[in-house]
Amino acid sequence: MKKIYLFFTVFILILTTLLTSFADSYSSYRDKFIEGYIKEIHNNKIIIEEYDGTLHILNILLNTKFNIDGVPVKLEDFKPGMEIYAELKGRSISYMESYSTDKMGYIEPQSKMRSGVVQKIDRNQITIKSFNNEKMTFFTSPATIVLKSGKNVDLSVICIGDSVKVFFDDINLSIASKIEIEGKSILIKKIYKGKLTNYDEMENLLILSDIKELKNGAWEYYQNTMKIYFNDEIPIFIGGNKVSYENLKFYKDRTIYFVVKDIFGQEKIERMVIKSKYETIYTSKIDKINWYSESMELSNKRNISFNDGTIFVKSDRIVDKYSINPESDALIIADGRNGLYMADVVYIYNESINNSNIGQNYIYVARLDEIVKDKLIGKDFYVLKKNEWRSFRKEKEFYYDEDTYIYDLENKKQISTKDFYSENYAVDEDSDYAEEHKLRDWYGYMYTDGDKIIAISVKEKLDSLLRQRVTTGVVIEDAVEDSLVGYTIKLANARDWSRSKNKWMMKNSFLKLRIEDALIIKENKVINPEDLKAGDRLYIVRDDMQCKVIVVKD
Repeated sequence: MKKIYLFFTVFILILTTLLTSFADSYSSYRDKFIEGYIKEIHNNKIIIEEYDGTLHILNILLNTKFNIDGVPVKLEDFKPGMEIYAELKGRSISYMESYSTDKMGYIEPQSKMRSGVVQKIDRNQITIKSFNNEKMTFFTSPATIVLKSGKNVDLSVICIGDSVKVFFDDINLSIASKIEIEGKSILIKKIYKGKLTNYDEMENLLILSDIKELKNGAWEYYQNTMKIYFNDEIPIFIGGNKVSYENLKFYKDRTIYFVVKDIFGQEKIERMVIKSKYETIYTSKIDKINWYSESMELSNKRNISFNDGTIFVKSDRIVDKYSINPESDALIIADGRNGLYMADVVYIYNESINNSNIGQNYIYVARLDEIVKDKLIGKDFYVLKKNEWRSFRKEKEFYYDEDTYIYDLENKKQISTKDFYSENYAVDEDSDYAEEHKLRDWYGYMYTDGDKIIAISVKEKLDSLLRQRVTTGVVIEDAVEDSLVGYTIKLANARDWSRSKNKWMMKNSFLKLRIEDALIIKENKVINPEDLKAGDRLYIVRDDMQCKVIVVKD
């Protein structure tokens, strides 16, 4: 009996302590911040002990930002016992920071880190803008390691608009030792417009109706209603003026343009702007940009202004306005009346083989005049320059090695470097042996890094290059194998380069292409047709429906 009494006494004492600890202190929620120590973290919940001993069980929002020592980190970097400061939205954490005291003043290799979005690339000099809008310029070297999705990639993969983490070995130097590029989550998924029906301030949730998606250069019906989360740190603009979230409810039934990304399988708003007047869509080349007046003149002589609220999209990334150049081809969603228009969305079409001047990749077609070990001499070659074939009636040396991918299009097989230089892919056409066996030099499509051949596909006769065109677009479903024509892909937002108009021409429908026997390059490596996936952004050289060379841009 005494044991039972003792048990209940202890139980009541523990229960009283717990009830006291999880006290009815609402001061933190009124002040919208909390300070103290981490007791426990589990999934998306955290227990925090305030300095006075009060315990709070709080939710962690999907878009919560975390910092330790001023450096962006992940939730798993926080440990029980750490002293923290957190900002609250209701009973949820929107921001949390802490400070480490381990080895103060000591900089371990790659422990100095900065993160931000790439604003400018000039060979070995890269400028990024941090998430608090501070700019930083650093340099790269041949020793700089570049990782994307955990894989080692070439420095040329970096693109303006990429989100990166940059690591340094020495706090006093600005030469990067390692750069981590965010994966496909940096890419925009879709551009929508819809009417604002409701706004849930506590949940950061927008409810919209009459949703349309920008597809193939025009608005296409998507669905009746949509509920979508957003980050309330993203500014909202209307007519170039900033709108507070407290006033968002007053814009009910107004049209909102918004760009979404795919975050862990869920669409989330990344940028949005409210339509002010009347919508007009222009597809044109930007002839001039006046940075002082923040306006651009289109090839049709129409002047359109832009502002801090204008959403600029390039290479399927949201970019800074200074990333836009004259001679860019663009789809512009403008807003205004009486001849005065302001750009709400500017979608840049331009694509090229290289993401920046770091890259030195080229596509050649050449007659294989001479092949020896490690070297090829091409004659009467063509190079793809500014999306058009340029011919040169002379010889050019190329180099290859054991890593070079070589494919025989006639015999449908990959061949070794030994077979490449020992077989009859290049012959002396004037020799008796060549005449007796009716041998001629073959031709090759080459993808190179400078003069180094990354991949080459060879065939007996030269294709008609006048029939070929350059196309870009986004794969909308994984490559599929057709029993009659082999692997095919389907593209959305496809556009062809027009020689006569000297600009990209948007197609108004989906485009189906055959990719069997095409040379497909991703991150300077050859991949198989079945490796092309939905969401891949492609740069294609094609002859009608048959792709010759495909470069995966993401």
